[in-house]
Amino acid sequence: MNQPLDAPVPYRATRASGAARASRASRGRCPAAAPRDPTPCEGPHDAATLVDRHGREVAGCVHHCARVLAGLEGARVHPFVPAGQALEIYSRARELPPFAWEIGR
Repeated sequence: MNQPLDAPVPYRATRASGAARASRASRGRCPAAAPRDPTPCEGPHDAATLVDRHGREVAGCVHHCARVLAGLEGARVHPFVPAGQALEIYSRARELPPFAWEIGR
């Protein structure tokens, strides 16, 4: 976000990435869902965005954002996410152990 105009573009859409995005959408999984997490998404797949301690961002549904947030030290919900969704994510993450799908939760 907020990069100088002469900064290199971090991502360019290609046919392969479009195909990967289409296959993920057809499976019904948001980008924040871990590959080994069997739980389905809840709500829109881009309801919120998480930012890790290195500044990398990932968008996802509220359910998977909470599950990822529970396992990432130093991660936070992006400041532009509506307050209600951010509070829901933080509340859910507080109740979950890290990598909840590995212990069957």
